[in-house]
Amino acid sequence: MTDPVARSFAGKRLFVHEEQNLLFGYTSIDFGARDLKRFFPSLPLLFLKQVHSQRILSDGEWLAGSEADGLLLERPGAVAVIQTADCLPLFFWDKRRRRGGILHVGWRGLQQGIEERLVARLGKELGEFFFFLGPAIDGNCYEVGEELVALFAKKAYANRIFSQVRPGKYRLDIKSGLKQSLASAGIAAERIRDCKICTHCSTGLFPSYRRDGGTGRRIFNFLLLSDGGRTGA
Repeated sequence: MTDPVARSFAGKRLFVHEEQNLLFGYTSIDFGARDLKRFFPSLPLLFLKQVHSQRILSDGEWLAGSEADGLLLERPGAVAVIQTADCLPLFFWDKRRRRGGILHVGWRGLQQGIEERLVARLGKELGEFFFFLGPAIDGNCYEVGEELVALFAKKAYANRIFSQVRPGKYRLDIKSGLKQSLASAGIAAERIRDCKICTHCSTGLFPSYRRDGGTGRRIFNFLLLSDGGRTGA
């Protein structure tokens, strides 16, 4: 498994990993939804109304405007899309490149266990899957209030993802919590890869809600299963 690499499309940047029957990646700050449609001409883009939930839909369950925070593709021909601007995109696919998708993991999704819902949904095939953590805010840059410490108290990894910076304020490492949760589900370390990109630190490259406020800019995280033909533009 290798990280997505930078590509230029219509003078704009995106990062793409492509191999037989699989393409996934994420866009830069200057890449819009229209650009993504042009990058995948004639292919349906499956967007969600993301609501920080634990709900995951398959492509067969998806409808325009569906409220959920995860997409599971079970056939080739459609592009799963998750939007982020500090939250964590979790890409996943099986070794045969026949199933795959993306989760939107913010602190609410992690606290509710969206990755646990995915593990249950993949069932006995879980060991065949690979996981890739895309760009997201790093734990050193993500400051939260002590109320979140209480909300995560029942998680086995809770004392390993918070570090106090001053009274009432803590740093939260969502990436670490997600990786520890996947590992506790029995997923081998070599099947989990982290791009190690912090959106907050990547000024001019990726949008960050914590850094920039409500600009409306988003990273478009995408994954496509193909049938062996050319993927993308």
